[in-house]
Amino acid sequence: MKLLLNAALITALGLTAGACTVVTDPSSGSSATTGGSSSAAFMNRPQQTAEFAKVNLERLRNDMAAGRGEYLASLAALLEIEPGRQPAFFAFTQDKFTVLFPNDRPPLQKCWRRWTGTAG
Repeated sequence: MKLLLNAALITALGLTAGACTVVTDPSSGSSATTGGSSSAAFMNRPQQTAEFAKVNLERLRNDMAAGRGEYLASLAALLEIEPGRQPAFFAFTQDKFTVLFPNDRPPLQKCWRRWTGTAG
């Protein structure tokens, strides 16, 4: 249930990406798919992004907590966020981490609260 709630929250914020990428070589007219199911080639962009978020939720969670990372960068690319705006997107996801994952805290925040003895 928690996994579904997190995926729904990411989707609601427009933070979804595709598990299957269709790569087409314009010179040969051929294409290849990676990851996902065999029907992934027929998914539209929102469906691909939702599948990516579902499959990579834990990795995205870690990247969002850190405000950077490979999966978060892939998500930004799949969302067609311009490279110059990606740092703001990364900061936004880090800032909204507790909204996206209300029962989780970023690892450093957990350590800090444990070390200082503060609640929350």
